[in-house]
Amino acid sequence: MMMKLKSIIGNDQGNIVVSAALFMVVLLGVVGLALDGGRIYAEKSSLQKALDAAVLGGVQVIPSKGEAEAITVAKNLGAKNAHSLDGGTFSTTGQSLKVSQKVTVPMTFARFLGFDEAAVSASAKAIVAPLQKGLRITPIAVEKDSLPHNTELKCDNTGKQHGNCGYLAFNGRGASNLKDNILNGVEVSVGEFGTVETEPGQKWGPVEDAFTTLIDRDAGKPHCQSAATADNKCARVIYIVVIDTWEGVNGRDTVNAVGLAAYWLEGMPEKKRVTGKFLKMVTQGDIDESAPDYGLYGVKLVE
Repeated sequence: MMMKLKSIIGNDQGNIVVSAALFMVVLLGVVGLALDGGRIYAEKSSLQKALDAAVLGGVQVIPSKGEAEAITVAKNLGAKNAHSLDGGTFSTTGQSLKVSQKVTVPMTFARFLGFDEAAVSASAKAIVAPLQKGLRITPIAVEKDSLPHNTELKCDNTGKQHGNCGYLAFNGRGASNLKDNILNGVEVSVGEFGTVETEPGQKWGPVEDAFTTLIDRDAGKPHCQSAATADNKCARVIYIVVIDTWEGVNGRDTVNAVGLAAYWLEGMPEKKRVTGKFLKMVTQGDIDESAPDYGLYGVKLVE
């Protein structure tokens, strides 16, 4: 009887050992697959972030440098984010850039199930379009017909403009308010305000001080000294309002806003004159794909 009991106990202990071993195998398998799954997820996330950055950066150069350069920029950004985009699929238009890429992830525990690697794919698309709402907008307006080749921003004879020299009355009136808004800019949405009140007169003293300050802020930035190399981080690159026309506008009449433009301040060669150059520029803000193109754009990730 005693021997039979010992035999039963021994068999139970053996079964427990076998069961525990099988459980450990299953547990290790589950953990291993989870680790491989985590590796796939991490690679997918990393690839997606790299593609997002690539298309957002690449699409920005389409207006000024074209679609081929956009692809080059995207590839460089992909490499900087640890993902080569060589062999990827690129598609471009005059307003968009899309990139698709596939990578393989080596497996560890899944190899025991016959899977040596897993394919991970991702895609991203961004568009560039005219800016319709942005920050740091300067309270100065230019006629749409003056873009893109006109070099003078401010008139030197108010008689030509029926008392107006291009100023707009954002958030108040007067020379002090105008100077502050030139220095700091305001948030503007073309679609929301439609028409905007003008600020008549020359107000040259405050305006000259404001423009001089903006130019001086870029004194230590070599790339800001030329319109060809200036970017949206340069203080002397300002964003201005595009209007239909000054024709028929008198005093504090309102003007019809139709878009936004970027302008590089060259300087003030003589009193009451401001010269520079209109640029193709990308900055932050809301876009409208159907809006007229005046050279100032925003970008948006759409896929």
